[in-house]
Amino acid sequence: MDQFGRIYLDTNLFILAFETESDVAVKAALIMSKAKAQNPPRFVTSELTLAELLVLPYRQNNVWLVGLYHQVFSGSWIDIQPVTRDILLSAAQLRAANPARKLPDAVHVATAIASGCTHLLSSDKRIGPGPNEALPFALAKPDDATLTSLIESLS
Repeated sequence: MDQFGRIYLDTNLFILAFETESDVAVKAALIMSKAKAQNPPRFVTSELTLAELLVLPYRQNNVWLVGLYHQVFSGSWIDIQPVTRDILLSAAQLRAANPARKLPDAVHVATAIASGCTHLLSSDKRIGPGPNEALPFALAKPDDATLTSLIESLS
């Protein structure tokens, strides 16, 4: 994988790390635990991510998981970006360029762009570029090789 700079973490990476059980899930959680506070933080996500993550735990009254996500999102290791009017306007343009991209995915992409991310880590197939569309970051899948490389870059 290319040299990692700022990395946008999509919602599904947090779900992988904290709501599934696999070797890849362990590596996803390890990335978050090994990440150090930096200025600016190396990892970025949107406030939208927290809203997406909390739906199922709230529905299931899973107080433990709600607390875990609040704890993860209060750390200085990650830059939590607000959903601003500029992000929403950019998301609308991104949806216009790729009609298959849903609004939440467009918000994530717009936030990654506005934050100067070099990579977007996601397992979502619709989040990437559409036909005749270029995005200013590399799309990375949270597979074993990618997560191993990212863990090594944190050491």
